[in-house]
Amino acid sequence: MISSELIFGVAFFLQCAIGIVGNSLLLVLYVCIAFKKPQEKKPIDLILAHLTVANMATLFTRGIPEIMFCFGMRNVLNDLGCKVVFYIYRISRGFSVCTTSLLSMFQAIIISPNNSVWARIKVKAHKYILHCFLFFCVTNALIYIRIIEHNEAIKNDNISRYEYISNIFGVRPLNETKATAAFLFGMTVHDFIYHLLMALSSTHMVLLLYRHSKQVQHIYSNSNCSRSFPEIKATQTILLLVSCFVLFYWINNCCTLYVVYSFENRVEVETIGAFFGGCYPALSPLLLIGSDNRIGKLHFIPGKEKRHHKDFMNGLVNY
Repeated sequence: MISSELIFGVAFFLQCAIGIVGNSLLLVLYVCIAFKKPQEKKPIDLILAHLTVANMATLFTRGIPEIMFCFGMRNVLNDLGCKVVFYIYRISRGFSVCTTSLLSMFQAIIISPNNSVWARIKVKAHKYILHCFLFFCVTNALIYIRIIEHNEAIKNDNISRYEYISNIFGVRPLNETKATAAFLFGMTVHDFIYHLLMALSSTHMVLLLYRHSKQVQHIYSNSNCSRSFPEIKATQTILLLVSCFVLFYWINNCCTLYVVYSFENRVEVETIGAFFGGCYPALSPLLLIGSDNRIGKLHFIPGKEKRHHKDFMNGLVNY
């Protein structure tokens, strides 16, 4: 009989392997496009590149420790290791929330008509992307710094003193102080604001796509329809990304809340929540790779370049 821990271990391993390889490949492709084919570079590539970095950080700091736990490697991290790993995980998770929200807002502005109120912002939007990333890093680092104080490696001698227990670490009860209240308030407001912005921008994109589909019903053969197709495809991909993010995010949160407020320590629920928490970082690069038509045009990948050169030389010989 195969144990549940082995099944979870294999599932986490496949998830991390797919996610890390996919995000690494996507990051390399964006870098290659920026340096090798700058004429095909898009401002949104910078947002997607940062999202891949956040995805890999999430998988490294959450998925790999879960793999170690499922395959029997317990108590590998000490208190300092747990504090560092969990702090980086929370920052990368928060950064992923911010970046996905920025992605949806940026695309909503880009596809807005030129006669809309967003026309003036559309021209300057790409100039403020790096400023947004700096703001995201600072705010997430400050919000989650409180975790360092209350997070530590699990000590089996007194498990009851932990308010929340994961497979890797334990969180001591937060003291009823102003600092704790500020931490909980900041974390809640942070997620609420970015989810609200995500919902508003996604609704705006859906309405624009619906309006566009109505307009092209009678002019389907018009050339304007074919020119707008890449933007529509990119918008649909981003809407799918946002939907996946919200779905997996709230499944993970529901599992975490169940573990926190449950009278029994259900390791399976925590493990399932951790797995769903890693689904978005693992699957998002696959969606982006499948929807980006520039990837098939890249002739500077080593294998492709050699084949292209070989075909060119054979053509010269035959000629």
